[in-house]
Amino acid sequence: MNYVDALISLCPTAKWVVRGGKDIEWLDEEQTQPTEKEIVQKVAELEYQDEVNEYQRQRAAEYPSYADQFDKIFHEGVDAWKADIQAIKDKYPKATMDADVLKERQDKAVADLTPAEE
Repeated sequence: MNYVDALISLCPTAKWVVRGGKDIEWLDEEQTQPTEKEIVQKVAELEYQDEVNEYQRQRAAEYPSYADQFDKIFHEGVDAWKADIQAIKDKYPKATMDADVLKERQDKAVADLTPAEE
C-alpha cells in the first residue's frame, strides 16, 4: 500500500497527482488535501487490512473450481460439498482487524514521520 492507495481511499473523487511516491500535487478545488499524518495512518490501516485478508486469498487458492463443486454436489450431495468447503474454512479461519493493533500501527507510522512531514 502507498500514498496513491491512501488518497484513493480517503478522497475517492478528488483530483490530484502523486510524483515520486510521496510528492502530492493537489488539484482539487472542492476537497481539502489530507494531512501527511492522515495519509500515513491510512497507509498503515490499508496494509494491516491486506494482511488480515490473507485468509481470503488462501481459501480461494484451495477452493475447487465451481464446476468441480457443482459436480461434487450432484454426485455426492450438498453435505459432502459442505464438508469439503468447511475443511478449507477451518484451515484458514476468518481474521478481523484488531482496533488496538491498528492504533499501534498508525501511531508507529506517525512517529516515523520527520517533524517537517507532520
